[in-house]
Amino acid sequence: MKLRTTSFLTVFVLVTVMTFNSKAFSQAKYFQGYVIMLNGDSLKGEVKKNPKREFDNFTKASFRKKDGSEIKNYTPAKIKEYSVDGITFVSRNVDGEQVFVKRISKGAVNLYEAQMETMQMNEIKVKSDYYMEKSGGEFVKVKSGKFKKQMTDVMSDNEEIVKALEEKKYDFDNIVEVVEAYNKKAAN
Repeated sequence: MKLRTTSFLTVFVLVTVMTFNSKAFSQAKYFQGYVIMLNGDSLKGEVKKNPKREFDNFTKASFRKKDGSEIKNYTPAKIKEYSVDGITFVSRNVDGEQVFVKRISKGAVNLYEAQMETMQMNEIKVKSDYYMEKSGGEFVKVKSGKFKKQMTDVMSDNEEIVKALEEKKYDFDNIVEVVEAYNKKAAN
């Protein structure tokens, strides 16, 4: 009986280790994508994406033309934008530094997310900030304390959304929803 229990325990531990081990090795993968160089040239191929650590995509683009080919790492200062698995990252200047920002919504108003690592209580945390730009306009940070005013200024040509902002139907937590609603109306 003891041999049976020991064998079962050994098999269980072995399966558990193999499961976690295979997940550890399969975190970062290459997906279809492209890179747009500073001169406007576009390179199609595969871009590395790590779903377990999204912050990596905000710092560099690891690109290869095809499986097994040379990998090139591009920083935000070296390219205009890149796309991986349908998600676009654009190079922008944030507080004097070139960084990649993820485009969340594209249209009359583009909405972006920037991620930064910060130190909180001796632990590294990832913090998100949101930025927007109206077609041909300035790239500005969306601040939670000024959310209503910023959105009203940018979306003043849509009475329905301005009214919803005044009635507090939208707040900073609904930033994606309000921008997408505005873009949908602007496209019609």
